[in-house]
Amino acid sequence: MILCTTDALQPFSEEIGEKTRQPVAVRRIERLPEEKRDRVRIVITFGNYDDSVSSEELRSLPRLEWIQVISSGIEQLPLEYLSKRGILVTTARGIHRIPMSEYVFSALLYFAKKIPAYARLKRDKTWGRFETMEELYGKTIGILGTGQIGGEIAYKAKTFGMTTLGVNRSGRLVEHFDRIYPLSEWEHILPLCDYVCGVLPSAPETKQLINRRTIEQMKDGVIFINVGRGDLVVEKDLVEALQRGKIAGAALDVFAQEPLDRRHPLWELDNVIITPHASAKTPMYVPRSLDIFYRNYDLFRQGRTHDMINLVKHPQ
Repeated sequence: MILCTTDALQPFSEEIGEKTRQPVAVRRIERLPEEKRDRVRIVITFGNYDDSVSSEELRSLPRLEWIQVISSGIEQLPLEYLSKRGILVTTARGIHRIPMSEYVFSALLYFAKKIPAYARLKRDKTWGRFETMEELYGKTIGILGTGQIGGEIAYKAKTFGMTTLGVNRSGRLVEHFDRIYPLSEWEHILPLCDYVCGVLPSAPETKQLINRRTIEQMKDGVIFINVGRGDLVVEKDLVEALQRGKIAGAALDVFAQEPLDRRHPLWELDNVIITPHASAKTPMYVPRSLDIFYRNYDLFRQGRTHDMINLVKHPQ
């Protein structure tokens, strides 16, 4: 049996059953009748936030062999427990490349073309051109994280004629980037960038990289975009920089605590775009995730588990 723990898969349950020829249930583990739990061999889950799965829940699935996560993040999975049981984990890494890069460019153009100012003119029925629009052409974007999403942002940036600077752990060169800096030297990009974009995963070495000290190294009037993880940023330092104009604008899709508290000062800033961790969510999200699942399912049936796409290496 295949158990889908997220309601987002309900419209696809019949398709999943037809393509795998397996019975499919869509419900949380704790709501699955006990007599069915020992039939579950595969779980499909977001694996985070409201759809997280705990080791206690997984203990009730004695025949579980594989978890397909339909997101890229696995930090909320009980990885040590899964490793002890030898349960396979695969992710949907790569499906976010197109929607998230498009989100980034919607934000770049929103600020470059002065959309807020011209929206106010329209609201006030005022014909005026007091705000000069900017061009992306010739500008420099710094991309913190050069994986599939960062690479797609760089690719799109080159089509706009931008200079692309990237940061990754090793400093290895990646296609579509003009220059790559290792994480140990990442601050070197800050005075060079008109736009800084965070696409980094959550890790001890990436927490709170954007803080008062590093913000001061940025260009005056820089635009900051974060679609990676909220813990990249010290939010009170970001708020202060936005209030005084050191950072001219920000587009934030991720936050240190989600949902963002209604009393958070970010809500009050006119130069901030806030979206609820939604940059990857388009009608293609689930179909792209399931495409990875179906390919992995064929490999799983053939016993070729080492060839599965986005297979997570368990900690030793």
